[in-house]
Amino acid sequence: MKMPDDGIGSVIGCNREDHWAEMARQWRQAGPPLRPSTQDLGFCRYEVREWHRDGGVAPRVLLFGVTPDIYHLPWPEETDILAVDRSQPMIDIVWPGPKESVLCTDWLSMALPDNSRDIAFCDGGLHLLSYPQEQQQFVHLLRSLLSDKGLCIFRLFVPPQQKESPDAVLKDLLEGRISNINILKLRLAMSLQNRAEQGVELNKVWCALHEITSDLEGLAEKIGWVVDHMLAINIYRGSTARYSFVTVDQVCDLFCGCSGGFKLRFLHVPSYELGERCPTIVLQRDRTPEILNL
Repeated sequence: MKMPDDGIGSVIGCNREDHWAEMARQWRQAGPPLRPSTQDLGFCRYEVREWHRDGGVAPRVLLFGVTPDIYHLPWPEETDILAVDRSQPMIDIVWPGPKESVLCTDWLSMALPDNSRDIAFCDGGLHLLSYPQEQQQFVHLLRSLLSDKGLCIFRLFVPPQQKESPDAVLKDLLEGRISNINILKLRLAMSLQNRAEQGVELNKVWCALHEITSDLEGLAEKIGWVVDHMLAINIYRGSTARYSFVTVDQVCDLFCGCSGGFKLRFLHVPSYELGERCPTIVLQRDRTPEILNL
């Protein structure tokens, strides 16, 4: 693989940077759906193989975040990978590749040449940007960075068609119907979001859980969870980080609307628990004259 020459405790009152520093320390505890499953990675492998077969050249990959599962995909020979993450702790602890193949900067502040990348990956990261402003800026950035037939392969976290109430989620938890902390985090956060434009502050997720019990260790034992996994929710305590979960339709409006510059190529929906909320969307750069003249 060729690399580019270009360049469990509580967290009290933490800001966005502190949140990701703690997330890096807890990374090994994360699992699907917060990390990609074997099925999700299979979708990625298929799309890369199809792109490579059509073009015949190794892709120049841009990875948003430092997801090691994506880095370790079986890339075509001579693939050029560049990752971008704003958190130095995530890079130091989680990134498995060479240090020269990762940039520590905000996604929206990258200074990369136009048309310099072929495939952009983002695993469960779009919701980290506010909707619609930052997500729209992200689309415009990708439109410039990607080559003529470039792809965006993004695994999304989308809210359910029928919104759950926080009470319903917590009832399922107490009655042993939520299998792990990764499912709980996603369901509870989505249930607390009223509108994508507002998003949900992570501290509210922690507070909602602590309204039903302050004894997380006892709750873990009662429902059969590993205690350390339950205590991982403390990363949300006091966190001002905010997630903005958007629907597939909202994503398509951003990417494929009149100023988006992309067209929908495919939507892969995994079969695991909560898979309908974690689809992988594939969007292709559209360089039609109508788009270019905007």
